[in-house]
Amino acid sequence: MNNLVLFKLIKQLFLWEIEVNQKLLHLSKFPTTKTKFLTQAQKDSGFTILELITTVLIIGILSAIAAPAWNGFINNQRTRTVNDAVLRALRSAQSDAKLKKKEIKVTFKYDEDPPVDPPVVSINNIDQTLNANGEIKAKMVKLATGKCANDDCSNGFTTDTKTNITFDYRGVMENDDSLPFAITTAIAEGTGAKRCVIVQTILGNMRTAEGDQCPQPDNDDW
Repeated sequence: MNNLVLFKLIKQLFLWEIEVNQKLLHLSKFPTTKTKFLTQAQKDSGFTILELITTVLIIGILSAIAAPAWNGFINNQRTRTVNDAVLRALRSAQSDAKLKKKEIKVTFKYDEDPPVDPPVVSINNIDQTLNANGEIKAKMVKLATGKCANDDCSNGFTTDTKTNITFDYRGVMENDDSLPFAITTAIAEGTGAKRCVIVQTILGNMRTAEGDQCPQPDNDDW
């Protein structure tokens, strides 16, 4: 609807431009001192007001068309960035557990009062904000964690949602009952970009997924 109005306005501007040019052409056939001055001024002036307005309107239309695609790209990049940070944190914790021969606990902080936003991953009580060095602000992304309702994680999380997992000194998951365990990242508002990291087996094998392949909580916030 907005684009139709803009196109009609542009059409009207062109009609005005044609009318003005016709009048100037008529005056040029019967020149006076004043019309000679106006005609010369028009030649020397470069762009007319109508041409400038038309250019601005065209730029506005192109921007309106491109904006949704750009927003979608930005949202995908944000979820990808946080998801990659989650994967790195899990792999780092598992590697440290095997290297240092000690238990490593990974906790995701987001569902607290007040909510932690941007979300935080804590490795043995050392917090790391998942904000991509300040690029991800509050209310840009949301996080959810828990045990998948089925093996392929296609039916969301179980009601007994957990926010942490623990690797033993071998890098093995301590509690087989919490597998598969998923961490899902999504944009904070609306629908669209969604990515996840899934810890599949007790050996700590991990995979990533996106879109409908990622589980989500069964509530109105998602």
